[in-house]
Amino acid sequence: MSGILIMIANYFHDLAVGTLAAAVFMIYLLGRHLDNHPEKDIDLSAIIRKFSLLSYGALAYIILGGALRSWFFMDFEWNPAVGKGQITALVVKHIVLVVLTVVGLTVQIRYTRKYGRK
Repeated sequence: MSGILIMIANYFHDLAVGTLAAAVFMIYLLGRHLDNHPEKDIDLSAIIRKFSLLSYGALAYIILGGALRSWFFMDFEWNPAVGKGQITALVVKHIVLVVLTVVGLTVQIRYTRKYGRK
């Protein structure tokens, strides 16, 4: 039973990265719109604040779920992947997700500072 809970936590860890990416992408789109149409600032800044909260919540779960995932990594990810050609996929997946998270948070911080604090 604990194995099932760990695998579900791992799934939600990946889902949180997707949620973070979607929220940050929306912040980026809204921020770009505001860059081009500053008169809409009042209407959209509240939306940026909401997406910012969503992305910070997702980041919190990424960190907490990532700690759990790291603890059980050898048993649930590494060992099953060894000898099946999946190690490269695991490495690439984690590189892509880390880059996505860092770039996303950079974009979010930029536009939240610019438009989300009114």
